[in-house]
Amino acid sequence: MKKAKRFLTGLLSAALALSLCAMPAMAEEGSGATTTPTANPVWTETEGSITIHKYEWNNTERGPATGEEEDKNHLPSKTVEGGEDEKPTPLAGATFTVYQVKSADQLKDYYNGKAVTWPTSWRDYAEKDATTGGYKLNSKASSGPSVIKVGSKTTDVNGIVQFGKVQEEVLHLGLYLVLETETPDSVKTACEPFFVSVPMTKVLGDTNGGLTDWLYDVHVFPKNSTAYGQADLQKVGKQSGTDEEVLTMQGYKFKLYKKNDDGTWTWIEKKPANGVDNAGEWLDAANETGVLTTGPEGKISVSGLTKGVYAFVETGVNAEDGYILDSGIAYVFKISDNGEMVAATEADVEGAKKPEENVKSFDTTAFNETEVKVKNYKPDFKKEITGKKDADYGIGDDVPYTLTVNVPENVAKLKTFTVSDEMNSDQLVVNNDIVVKGVKVGEAVEKKFEEGTEYTLTPTTDTGKSGFTIAFDTKKIAEYAGGTITITYTAKLQDKASVGEVGNVNSADLKYSKKTDIKTTEEDPPYDIHDEAVVYTFKTGILKKGDSADGEPLENVEFTLYKKVDPQKDKINEAGTAVTFMGADKTILTPAEAKAKKLNVTDGENEPKWFAVMPLKTGKDGKAVANGLPNGEYKLVETKTHEGYNLLTEPVDANLTLDYTTKWDDTKTFDETGKLIKHDYNTTKVMNGDTEYKYAEIVIINRKGFNLPTTGGFGTLLFSGIGVLLVVAGVGVLLSLKKKNRA
Repeated sequence: MKKAKRFLTGLLSAALALSLCAMPAMAEEGSGATTTPTANPVWTETEGSITIHKYEWNNTERGPATGEEEDKNHLPSKTVEGGEDEKPTPLAGATFTVYQVKSADQLKDYYNGKAVTWPTSWRDYAEKDATTGGYKLNSKASSGPSVIKVGSKTTDVNGIVQFGKVQEEVLHLGLYLVLETETPDSVKTACEPFFVSVPMTKVLGDTNGGLTDWLYDVHVFPKNSTAYGQADLQKVGKQSGTDEEVLTMQGYKFKLYKKNDDGTWTWIEKKPANGVDNAGEWLDAANETGVLTTGPEGKISVSGLTKGVYAFVETGVNAEDGYILDSGIAYVFKISDNGEMVAATEADVEGAKKPEENVKSFDTTAFNETEVKVKNYKPDFKKEITGKKDADYGIGDDVPYTLTVNVPENVAKLKTFTVSDEMNSDQLVVNNDIVVKGVKVGEAVEKKFEEGTEYTLTPTTDTGKSGFTIAFDTKKIAEYAGGTITITYTAKLQDKASVGEVGNVNSADLKYSKKTDIKTTEEDPPYDIHDEAVVYTFKTGILKKGDSADGEPLENVEFTLYKKVDPQKDKINEAGTAVTFMGADKTILTPAEAKAKKLNVTDGENEPKWFAVMPLKTGKDGKAVANGLPNGEYKLVETKTHEGYNLLTEPVDANLTLDYTTKWDDTKTFDETGKLIKHDYNTTKVMNGDTEYKYAEIVIINRKGFNLPTTGGFGTLLFSGIGVLLVVAGVGVLLSLKKKNRA
């Protein structure tokens, strides 16, 4: 009997102990105080109460355990890293379930030393609940008739819950088992179950251990060890066509969600407080909307998170960067019981609802041991002429263009992915020779796309414009994600093209969705990468004058303009007998012909090859102009001159060896309209050697000569008369000499 009494005394004392979660609030038999209770207790009440004060606790110290409410004023301080010690923090959200395991009569009989079956440990009744992390009745206790459930309650923001004397709730006297059946997410481990006797000893008496009073309203202070975690996110930018990752992704917005037990999600705007999510400070102190924003290094760090399954969802991007918002992915991770950021599994989100309407999938692979890595993509685009941004051609030539698209890795999710090309039809007209090809990542073989399959082609019909629009089927080109698409075509340079230092500008645009899986609207236009190329054409000409530089202009003087064959630029036929120039085939002169026209010194095989470009004839102003020529070496050969003047004996140099530099506006970031201007034509600087080029005619002077007179003309009669006179004079001289000789 003395042994049983010692157990009860120990039980009552230990029930009030300020225990850690890992230590039971109930003492096992033989532990605790050894004071013997007085027999035949006199109870003045028939009911009582149990008030639970729940606290966060990460220390090993204990406070007083009298069962009185004033024990809360004597709680030991908890150690705070890097700061002053603080009192334990009340813990809300802990659910306790109370069971009566012995009635008032059984409790009184026990005090009186009668033979009563008594629990030896809470393990006789309870076991760990793997689902909730708390405790539950075991199968034996659940089926037993002696266990009566009083109820389940959850601690409030002050960490308090009371059983009995609350809203007419009656808690009869007896022995009670208290189970922490559910814990808030901040708790590492639930407190082990404990017994509470109602009433219990209020005051220990003299040295003989006599009980002087009973406590009917019992206050207990169970505690939990808690842990809070930190979630880190790294924002990364990836432009297709490069391997470089951009880490300075500032101004990207995210929401943080936590999965609930029913598979729904709660937007976490604030840190937990007293065991309750969203009850404390804002996650982002600078942003009281709950939206998280990446800093200069593209990072987000969120501290003070309780254990559970979380997901980052991207809600906004920096429009000036041109990266695609992928709000269709929820990037999932977990905060462990110990507050560590760990990887989630597919099982963690199985059957879960979507955090937001736009979310299409969960990504459990974005976590890489230390952080969630979220990558945004954007394409790249350029327009060129034979591999250059500017080039020179002749009027009538087919100018070859190439449009290069670096396909983003998430192209399959885009609603809009189109290329448009436009030019002034007075300057250039697109030929019907458009070819579209794709190259996959890591491969070298191009595949030709088929119109109507991978893309649709729409010619430009606007007045004064020539061009086309290609709309890609993003699902059909998904296999080329991260690869390259090229569009090649030619455009014919027109007679009305700008000639000289002013270029013929033509532009192209790649338009793509700002968001994945979201239909682009007029209020939300796509991004636009705008690029331009310029084709130049020049002219050469003559001013024909007679006698001197101040002479009168000579009309109807004829020339032929010849060009030296440029093997690198001119299109020579397979036979090597002709070139395609200014839209027509031109016959290459034979070596003998080139020598005869004094274009070459000899007719050797190594001499340059020439072909006739066009004939020229001076007008009344003495001028003749050859418009629309590319750079090259040219010569003018005079074939007919003005009456009374001699033909030029040598060709005249008319070379166009101009060095042009196109001035572009600086590359701009994507503006609020979503447009990036990579190259915007401004002006052109053209140099002729060391001198800035300004067109001027080549002044050619013809000199008057002694031309043979025409047959039957005055000159013939004159010379005939002089001859007759000379003959007569000669005859006279001969006759005179003969007379002298005779004499």
